[in-house]
Amino acid sequence: MTVTTTTTAAELTLTPLQLPPAPPVVRARAPRSPRRRWPAVVLLVLGAALVVVPVVGGLFTKSASGQQLIDAFAPHLTPDSLGRYDTDLHTLRTGTSALDRVYARDHVAPGRYPGIDAYRSQSEAVQARATTLLDRIRAAEPDYRKVAGIGGFDRLPFLLVTAGLGLAYAGGVLLSGRQRAGGAAALALLASVALAGYPLISSLPEGSRAGHRLQHALAPVMTDATVLREQRDFVLLVHAVGELDTAFRVDSRRGEGGRQLRALVAAWPTISSDLASLVGAIEDNLDNDAALADLDDLGRPLGVSGLIAMPWLLVGAGGVGAVAALSALPRRRKEAR
Repeated sequence: MTVTTTTTAAELTLTPLQLPPAPPVVRARAPRSPRRRWPAVVLLVLGAALVVVPVVGGLFTKSASGQQLIDAFAPHLTPDSLGRYDTDLHTLRTGTSALDRVYARDHVAPGRYPGIDAYRSQSEAVQARATTLLDRIRAAEPDYRKVAGIGGFDRLPFLLVTAGLGLAYAGGVLLSGRQRAGGAAALALLASVALAGYPLISSLPEGSRAGHRLQHALAPVMTDATVLREQRDFVLLVHAVGELDTAFRVDSRRGEGGRQLRALVAAWPTISSDLASLVGAIEDNLDNDAALADLDDLGRPLGVSGLIAMPWLLVGAGGVGAVAALSALPRRRKEAR
């Protein structure tokens, strides 16, 4: 006899299956590329050079002197001033010729008017020196305009030092660690772009070439000897015109000669003011001109003009800094799957 045993679902007890927790699915972060030290070293050295060279080389003083020279000659190189100088010289020539004719016509005895006699004996040399001076100044006027168009020649050392401080700081941060590497590299890139971009967006290249020509064009007249000669000529003219206006009692009032002499006496206040102002500007800026010449001579060891080379040194330094800054930007390797 067969016995069938039936087990109900309630009687069947299942033991729960315990599974270990699944590990989280993560994507491995890519490790940073090994840090290169050379960009930091380049930025640090370049920045230090941009800070030290302007200070040691006296660029602050030299560029400020150059700007003072430009500012001092501004009133003397306007079209109105140049035209007035031409009028002054024409009046002086005409008056001198009239004086010679009156002397010959009225047989004025030598020595009767010592001031006039002294001027007449040197009148050709006096007029020649005045003509040479004015010709040089007029010829330099186009280059002067280009230099003045730079608009702040004395700000260049500040640009160099400011950019240098930024580059040096960035280089130091990059050498010390990665915590702020991205910001430091961005700062270095910004300073480099400013350094290289300023000459390209300004008139600095053209103005610096004009500054080189201007300095050499004015060099023959920006001397103590020129000032001394012009001052002596001025004294001669003062004495001569003084006698014309007071002691000269020859019948010089008649005829064309008399009219021209009266015109010279009447114009003398303007002529003397113009001459004194121009010679005074030369005398007051002899040291400034020497400083500008020193700035131009900074490139002499390399056989180039310091003024002409300056914009391209800025571009070159900015380019080197930009390459180093871009190379210092943090990079990640591709993600590991």
